Amino acid sequence: MIAAAGVKCAVDMRNDEQSRAQTVDTDFRRGSRMGSRRQGTIAQVLTVGMAYRDIVITGMRAMPRLGEETYGDALHETWGGIGNMTRVCRSLGMSTALATAVGDDDASERLLRDMAALGVDTSLTNRHSGWQLPVTVALSLPEDRAMVTVETPPPSGIAAHLDDAEFHADAIIVDMRDPAMQWLAEARAGGSRVYASRGFDPSGEWGRAALAEVDACDAWMLNDVEARAFTGEDDIASAARALTAHVPLVVVTRGARGMFGLDTATGEEAEVDAFPVTPRTTTGAGDSTLAAFVYASAIPGLPLRERLDVAAFIAASILERPGGAATPPTHGQLVARSGDSTNPRLQRIHEILAATVPA
Repeated sequence: MIAAAGVKCAVDMRNDEQSRAQTVDTDFRRGSRMGSRRQGTIAQVLTVGMAYRDIVITGMRAMPRLGEETYGDALHETWGGIGNMTRVCRSLGMSTALATAVGDDDASERLLRDMAALGVDTSLTNRHSGWQLPVTVALSLPEDRAMVTVETPPPSGIAAHLDDAEFHADAIIVDMRDPAMQWLAEARAGGSRVYASRGFDPSGEWGRAALAEVDACDAWMLNDVEARAFTGEDDIASAARALTAHVPLVVVTRGARGMFGLDTATGEEAEVDAFPVTPRTTTGAGDSTLAAFVYASAIPGLPLRERLDVAAFIAASILERPGGAATPPTHGQLVARSGDSTNPRLQRIHEILAATVPA
């Protein structure tokens, strides 16, 4: 566990991200290249959604009460929201493109520079004059986190401009809080596999209207609280089955209790335990898990259980790092970490990761 020792000065993550870019593998293959690559493909994975300037305080022992001052041991600046998924996919060696909204403020410029330093294609990102990137302050404890966000929606949305863009990505990660548009239906019809996040429903309604856009996706990952709220089912397996009326593949994350997945296209049902870990920060944990699952799903021939296992291992490896999703491990680091064990479960994960080598 981290001892609280007072909040250090802010850490500008740009130098870390630029140095890490030199170690990121460009593409992976397992016998052959992961996923199909078509003419005109922009990337193996395209991430679409809102990016945030995240200010994350870690090493806290407890949340402050009203009027109270407490201490953490570090303060990190990074790019959250869709930025977490983008960074994790790129760190794992997948060619990655980002479609988000940026303004003309300093944070937007730094976001674009940092993504370019990582090798992320930002050609599908839309700039809005006079708009500023939203900011989230996150207070992170090992078991959970609390966040405060200052956000103004971009003037013309995040992804409307993609209706007029020509591109192909093997996989698309999209935040379904934004309405599904023509571009997404066309991308899916063209062979892109669409992975959705939907997140918390601030309206508190958790109704069918909130689920309507998920019908445009191939896979949906959500947490157990969301799964129960959307379906009214207390049992996670029953909730997942109800949600497959909207999307063929549903994965429900349950924190320290692992994950449950149901794929109606293959008939697979699987449940895996989480890997024991003492989290350094939980900010971005859900985003990291989805990105890890997309990576695992790009490895040919893996059954659902093994894809969940690989994703669970990557997520745990991210949680134990001081910067969490801000500094995800590279593929090589994951291979090394999984190889140092006599645990049969980890040995199998090591075999899978080690066979997925840089192109």
